[in-house]
Amino acid sequence: MLAIKRLENYELIKKIIHTTPAEELGDYVIVVLDRKTVNSLKEVKASEITKLMKDRLVLGDTVIPLHRVVEIRRRGEVLWRRSA
Repeated sequence: MLAIKRLENYELIKKIIHTTPAEELGDYVIVVLDRKTVNSLKEVKASEITKLMKDRLVLGDTVIPLHRVVEIRRRGEVLWRRSA
């Protein structure tokens, strides 16, 4: 079941990256679990993604596994949310 969820967020992020004009990529926010922050959530703009792989996002030198993605938003509207 986890693999299906991972694929869903991968497919949505892939669609966003490949169909959204570069100047609008900042409208999309990907919320990820981050063990380094106090509240454990971090927001990443789609415009920060330098490479998308089937199992991870690459943001320059930072690698975020897709299983840590908890939500995808566009201008505050939730497009995808990991189910509990």
